[in-house]
Amino acid sequence: MGEAELAQRLRQAKHIALDTSVFIYAFEQHPLYGPLAHIVFRAVSTGQCRAVVSILALGEVLVGAKRADDDQLVSRYRAVFQYFPGLEMVDVNWTVIEWASGLRARYGIPMPDAIHLGTALARGATLFVTNDARLKQVTELETVLLSEFLEGGTDATGV
Repeated sequence: MGEAELAQRLRQAKHIALDTSVFIYAFEQHPLYGPLAHIVFRAVSTGQCRAVVSILALGEVLVGAKRADDDQLVSRYRAVFQYFPGLEMVDVNWTVIEWASGLRARYGIPMPDAIHLGTALARGATLFVTNDARLKQVTELETVLLSEFLEGGTDATGV
């Protein structure tokens, strides 16, 4: 598979959810996954699909930026999460926690991952974009790995 296939999957899904790693890959220009993450954000910004993300993702990306003492990156992350066209940021609420606790109980996934997936399910997303192969076991919604769209293929590495 390749970049065109990723763009097609995003258009077909119409309503996607994003894992934290997608933001990190795009912002930090990851050599393998950065271009794929940019395809995701281009599809969202041009209305080919809409996206949802948990506020937890903002917390996760800010940790790295603050640890690096990079105020400019902190500001850029905040702006994207607040103003990026087609991206909805969702607070952790009762519905998200109900979904997340059920997913954690059923699959044994870590609570942060369960919250990301619970957010997706609570907001009606049909596709979860990540690079965490462990999340493919969740059957409540389709999960795609960015690594699946690399030319030549490679194993998922997470963040």
